[in-house]
Amino acid sequence: MKEYVFRDPVHGDIPVRDPTVLALVDAPEMQRLRRIRQLGTSFISYPGAEHTRFAHSLGVYHLMGRALDLLQARAGVALEPEERALGVCAALLHDAGHGPFSHLFERLTGRSHEAWTERILTSPSTTVHQVLRDRDPTWPAAIADLLAGRGGPPLLHDLLSSQLDVDRMDYLLRDSLMCGVSYGRFDLDRLLSCLTAVPGEGGPRLAVTAKGQGAAESFILARYFMYWNVYFHKATRAAEVILYGLLRRASDLVRAGAAPDPLPGALAALLAGREPDLADYLALDEVDVLAAVKAWTRAPDRTLADLSRRVLERRLLKALPLRAAPDPDQLRAVRERVASLGFPDPEYYVQVDRADNVAYSYYLSPAAGGAQPIWIASEERGRLRVEEISARSVVLQGITERAVTRHVLFVPAEAREAVLPLVQRQLLFDL
Repeated sequence: MKEYVFRDPVHGDIPVRDPTVLALVDAPEMQRLRRIRQLGTSFISYPGAEHTRFAHSLGVYHLMGRALDLLQARAGVALEPEERALGVCAALLHDAGHGPFSHLFERLTGRSHEAWTERILTSPSTTVHQVLRDRDPTWPAAIADLLAGRGGPPLLHDLLSSQLDVDRMDYLLRDSLMCGVSYGRFDLDRLLSCLTAVPGEGGPRLAVTAKGQGAAESFILARYFMYWNVYFHKATRAAEVILYGLLRRASDLVRAGAAPDPLPGALAALLAGREPDLADYLALDEVDVLAAVKAWTRAPDRTLADLSRRVLERRLLKALPLRAAPDPDQLRAVRERVASLGFPDPEYYVQVDRADNVAYSYYLSPAAGGAQPIWIASEERGRLRVEEISARSVVLQGITERAVTRHVLFVPAEAREAVLPLVQRQLLFDL
C-alpha cells in the first residue's frame, strides 16, 4: 500500500502504511474527534488551545510505534508483528469514546469515556468494529481488553496507560505547544531512547535506564507545571464550572418537564439521566452543544439564558482560592448573599471546585498514594537493580511526596465584593 503522511506540528511527518490503520483513521467514529477539543474549555484561557482529540490520537499512535521499535532494537524486547499492530491500533483508538468537553461530560453523566470507547470497539454497528473484525475477528475484543488492562502483554498496557505512557508524552508536548507555554516541554527523543523492559508479573514491564533518569525527571516536572499552570488555570476552571452549572440547569429543566429547545437527542438523554444509544452519542459533538447554548440565550428560563450568555461572552465566575472547603453553613450564607443581589438560583452560580476535579494529574510517589510508579533500571556489579524514580531523585522528592489539595470558590463577578467578608479568613492569599 502507498504510504500516507499526516503533517503534525508536534512530531513532523506521521507516516501510515498499514491499510487497517488508515481505515480506522477514516472511520466516522475517529473523524468525529476532529470536532472535540483536546483541552475542553482551555481555549477560554489560551486562545491557541483549539487542538483536537483527533490530532492527539494520531500523535499517540505515532509515539507507540516509535517506542515499540526502539524497545525491540535497543532493549531486545521480543514482540510479535501482530502484537505490535494491536498496540498501535489501540493507541490510535484510546480516546474514541470522548464526548463534548470530554471530562466535563463525564462528571455530568457519571459514565467514563473509557466505557464509551469499549462500546465503540465491541459494537458491530460501528465502522471501527467492522474494520478491526475484517483484519481479525478477535481484534475488537482484544483491543478493548488491552485498553482496559484485562489482557495482552503487560508492556503494551504500560505504554498505553501508566505514569510513563505515550498518551502523556504526546499531550504534554501538544498542549504546551498549542497553549503557547513552555511548561510541558521535555526531551522526548532521549526519553524514548532510554526506555527499557524489566522482569515483572505476567511479563516484561516498562522502565527507564539510569542514563535516562534526567529525561524522566524532566517529563515528571513538565506534568507538574502543566497541571498547576494550564490544567488548573483559574480561567479554564471558571469556564468549566459555569458550563457545568449551565448544563445542570438544563438537566433540572429537562427533569421538570420544561426541556429547553433545541436539545439534540443524545444530550436530551444525558441530561435526563438516561444513557443514550450509541448512534445518538456518536452524533453528539461540541458543535451541537455550543449551538444549543447559543440558542438558549433566548430561553424563557432566566437562569438558563443568563448562564448561556455568560459562557458565550466569556463573562466568567470569579475565583476565590481557599485554604479549605467551606462548610455547609458558610456555603449557604454565600448563596444567600448572592441571591440577595438578584440571582434567583444561586446554586448554579456559587460552586466549589477542587484540584481533583481536573482530568489530568501529576506524578506522586507510592508512599504518597501514587499508583503505577516509574521505575529506573541500572546495573550494579552485573546485577539488575530497579528503583522507583523519586527514591533516586532529590529533584523530584519535593513534588512527589505529598498530594496538594486546593479548593476554589467561584461566584459571579457582581457578587465578589459582597461575598469576600464571608470567606476572608479562609482565603489562601489576600485579594
